[in-house]
Amino acid sequence: MKKVKKIVFIMDSYETLNIKTETSLLLMEELLKRDQQVYWLESSGLYLQQQSPMGHVSQVTSITPFETHTQYDCSLNVFDALIVRLDPPFDENYLNITLILDHLANSVVQLNPVKALRDLNEKILPMNWPENTPSTLVSNNLKVIGAFLQRHEKIVLKPLNDCSGRGVIKLSINDTDYKIRIAQALLGNSGKQQYLQAQEYLPGIVKGDKRVFLLNGEVIGAVNRLPQAGNFLANIHQGAHCEATEVTLAERSILEKLKPFIIEHDLFTVGVDFIDGFITEINITSPSAIRQINEVSNAEVHLLIVDALLEKLDNDKKTLTSSCCINTFLWSMAC
Repeated sequence: MKKVKKIVFIMDSYETLNIKTETSLLLMEELLKRDQQVYWLESSGLYLQQQSPMGHVSQVTSITPFETHTQYDCSLNVFDALIVRLDPPFDENYLNITLILDHLANSVVQLNPVKALRDLNEKILPMNWPENTPSTLVSNNLKVIGAFLQRHEKIVLKPLNDCSGRGVIKLSINDTDYKIRIAQALLGNSGKQQYLQAQEYLPGIVKGDKRVFLLNGEVIGAVNRLPQAGNFLANIHQGAHCEATEVTLAERSILEKLKPFIIEHDLFTVGVDFIDGFITEINITSPSAIRQINEVSNAEVHLLIVDALLEKLDNDKKTLTSSCCINTFLWSMAC
C-alpha cells in the first residue's frame, strides 16, 4: 500500500487568485480526490530559523468551497513535496524566497526547483535558441532600445520580471513620443531603472499566441489565445479569447531541442509560448492555462500532471532510500 503524500503549495493569497485561470487549485482538488494531504503556505508565512526552512501552514480540506484547517508552524522538511506556485513579478522578495528554500532537505521534492526559478528568467531563457526566437534585446538603456526600434520599426517592450501582460507596450518608429514612452517603461511603477525585453513585433499575433504545456519535456496540451480586436496582447488576463489548436510539426521540432535542457534542470511543468512559429517566452515559475486547455480540448490534462507528480514522488523516494542505504553500507565497511 502506497504511503499518503504530504504536499505543500507556496501560493499567493487566495483572495488575489484568478479562479478562471488558476491551475494550482485544479491540482489540489485532484490530489484531495486521491486522498493525498495538501497544505497551503503563503510567502508571508515562510521563514528560515537557523538552517531550517519553516512556515505557517494550513491543511486544505476542500477547494469548492475553499476550506482549510487552523494554521500552524512547522518545518518544511516534513513534506514529501513543495510546489512553488507564486506568480511573478520575480522581485527581491521572490529572490529571497528561493534563498530560504535552498535550505530544504534533499528528501523534499521541489517542483519546479527554486534554483531553476532563480537562475532562469522566463523571457531571457528563449534566447538560448536564437534561431527559434524573434530578434530580441535585453537592456535598461534608452539609446540602446531606441536603436533597436530604429532597426525593426515596430517592437514590443516587456518588463523582464513580470507576467500576464502587465506593463507590455507596442512601439512604432512613427510614434512621435516613443522616447518618452521608453523612458517611462524603463522606470516602471517603482521609479527605479529596470531592465526590459524588446522584441521585434510579430504581425502573426493577430492569429494568436499559442501556449504549449509541457510535462517533463513532453507536450500534454495546447491552447491558442487570440487578442481582442484592436489589441495586441494575447494574455488571458488581458481579455484574450481561447480556442483549440494543434502543435505543428515545426513547433514539435523546436520543442525537441528544448527537451534536454528541461530534463537537465528538472523542470516538471513548463509553458512555452509561440507566435508566428517563434518562441517568445518559456514560463517556469507558475505556468498556467490548464483550465483553458481542458475547456477547448475537452480534456483533463491536470490528471496527467497529478499522475506524474505522484509517480515522481514514489521514484524519488526510492532513489533517496537506495542512496542512503548505499552510504550507510559504505560507512559501515569503512568502520
